[in-house]
Amino acid sequence: MLASFNHVHFSFGPLEVLKDITWVLEPDEVWGVIGRNGAGKSTLFKLLLGELEADSGAVVRPTPERAIRLGYYSQDLKPATNGNILEEALHAFADVERLAHEMRELEHAMSEPDEHLESVMSRYQQAQEAFERLDGFTIRARAESILFNLGFSSDMLNKKVGELSGGQRCRVMLAKAILQGQDLLLLDEPTNHLDLPSLRWLEDFVRDTSATVAVISHDRYFLDSVAASILEIEAGCSRVYEGNYTEFMVKKEAEIEAAEKAFELQQAYIKKQEEYIRRNIAGQNTKQARGRRTHLAKTKRLERPLKDRRQIKFKFPETQRCGDVALALERVSVGWNGEALFAPIEHHQVRRGQKLGIIGLNGTGKSTLLKAIAGQIPLVTGQCRLGSQVRLGYFDQHHSNLDARNNVFQQIQAVSPPLATKQDILGFLAKFQFRGDNAEKSVSVLSGGERARLSVATLIRQGCNLLLMDEPTNHMDIQSMEAMEDALLAFEGAVALVTHDRYLLGRVADCLLRIHENRAEFREGGYEDNQAWADLDLEGEQNEEIPNVKAKTPDKEFPVRERKPEVISNGKSQAIDKEAQKRVRKLEKRLEETEARVAELEALISQSHELLSKADPSDWKVFQDKTQIIKQLEEELMYTIHDWEKLQLTLDAEKT
Repeated sequence: MLASFNHVHFSFGPLEVLKDITWVLEPDEVWGVIGRNGAGKSTLFKLLLGELEADSGAVVRPTPERAIRLGYYSQDLKPATNGNILEEALHAFADVERLAHEMRELEHAMSEPDEHLESVMSRYQQAQEAFERLDGFTIRARAESILFNLGFSSDMLNKKVGELSGGQRCRVMLAKAILQGQDLLLLDEPTNHLDLPSLRWLEDFVRDTSATVAVISHDRYFLDSVAASILEIEAGCSRVYEGNYTEFMVKKEAEIEAAEKAFELQQAYIKKQEEYIRRNIAGQNTKQARGRRTHLAKTKRLERPLKDRRQIKFKFPETQRCGDVALALERVSVGWNGEALFAPIEHHQVRRGQKLGIIGLNGTGKSTLLKAIAGQIPLVTGQCRLGSQVRLGYFDQHHSNLDARNNVFQQIQAVSPPLATKQDILGFLAKFQFRGDNAEKSVSVLSGGERARLSVATLIRQGCNLLLMDEPTNHMDIQSMEAMEDALLAFEGAVALVTHDRYLLGRVADCLLRIHENRAEFREGGYEDNQAWADLDLEGEQNEEIPNVKAKTPDKEFPVRERKPEVISNGKSQAIDKEAQKRVRKLEKRLEETEARVAELEALISQSHELLSKADPSDWKVFQDKTQIIKQLEEELMYTIHDWEKLQLTLDAEKT
């Protein structure tokens, strides 16, 4: 065991953040840690690091005294040196550097023999053995390799850390954490400042490393790719789920559905008992009515579960219908000080209802293009023309449509119709989780996620039929992201969207603009249709005749390159050997067995639901036991169906 929490509670003053956390980190695991903004995810890591102390419960920490090499990354980490990029990364090996310095001093001492030579040589041998044990001869190469994969060129490694942008500094600190965390790696939102190639490298690293990794992330695509288990923090309590994010969602929705059913049954039972008590408390059956009232008073009431996890309901009302063409770009190039970042876009139209995803490496001009279309900066060349009856709305990363002098209520009031009532505005804000006193909070003190929500709320309140959105899901929790996606899918106007969120791209975008190597290129189809091209996978681009796209999750299939039979010199297909025939027969048998098990499980679940509907809701022990059986059967059914899909794919591949 590397670290653990056992029924841990933690509060900030009167605010109870963590109410009951139990979690064990074992070797060779990859955990995704999820929860709403403010749920206590980062607090969890700080308790492990010893920066905070639990109010109650036990925390077993991954300390050096236990010989655990720990790496930790968060966006607010400060560099430990004033040196260059490589020196800061190598500071992860401070012990190794001290050994190297000691070895150099001992080498100098050995060059001047005296009566202590034997003692010096013995110390040198010990230092050298320790240096080799810590892989001291490879640390520089490892550090350089990680920095290169996180987007730094060899020329940049000598650049001072103090001269870097905020995003570049974060990537240096991420490289340093990776180098340190050879046993346990804690990553708090590591994907925020990474472009797609760096993201793909980090995914491969997390999957392949022998270290245990726990990652707090709102990047669902990343969690689907790397996580083998999910820790959810909800209402201060922890819950562990096996599988990646998509598998977690399936299980969570099944739990919510079962809990909702249990709640409704209990409410119906309570209502029936209260009606009996009301009718009989003063009549002939007074004794029975009093008994039921006593029993009802002792009944533990179930809380209403979150039936719909997407609590925020976005809606983009159009002011009016626009023409078929929402936006036309003619010989458009953008940049700074008259210098274009890419060659002109000769001619392109964004049609009404189209969702355009804009992708590319950091610094290629994606956000600059949106700024120019929005009229915030001048074009270098060409012109942008809005279509007939188009009203444009612009969401930027810095939420510049917010006025820091306002509170939340005043911000929405300023863009509301003149006759809008206070109740109407408060009801609108409630959709964005600004309720009660939160409506009076000053814009200047809002968190990043709150500012993003209020910025979107302002845009919605104004009404528009062409949206320009620059990284709209930054700082949002997963539930808010899902609601944003649903809103964009339902939005009847046009959207131009800059994002690194591959899940968002995959769900929303129906065409793509890639800015790469000073060129802007368009393609029809979404992210999954053009994944190699979008991720700058050059090898994949060369073999694009038949798309070969990685699956986003184990449960979702995408097109794969068709396998053709091998051809020998006479032009005939090579005969299938006996071993291949055996494999096919075995697969077919396993497939039949799996299909039978799926049918059996479906029948058992149906029977269990029937028994549950007939159970006495007042007997909560029996009721909960039956509910648990259904959950276990549904979980087994999900995994069995997944096994069937894998067997079918394998069988199809064998037959071709």
